[in-house]
Amino acid sequence: MVISASEKGKTSLRVIPHGFLVEIQIKVRRYQELRHARARLVEVHRKMLRVIDEMEPMRREEIPASGKNKVSQ
Repeated sequence: MVISASEKGKTSLRVIPHGFLVEIQIKVRRYQELRHARARLVEVHRKMLRVIDEMEPMRREEIPASGKNKVSQ
């Protein structure tokens, strides 16, 4: 079996010896899962920053004083 890999902008083909095929397939699958999970994490982070940016003006708003005195009992 042959796999392709991009290194420093160049694609190279690598021959996988028969005894390592299953091991390499597992590693490739795990790497693909890592890439997908990282992409999801980046998207969640972007959404979090968007929400924080939307909340920032609210944080700076002044709360109006009620003008009422507290009644002590």
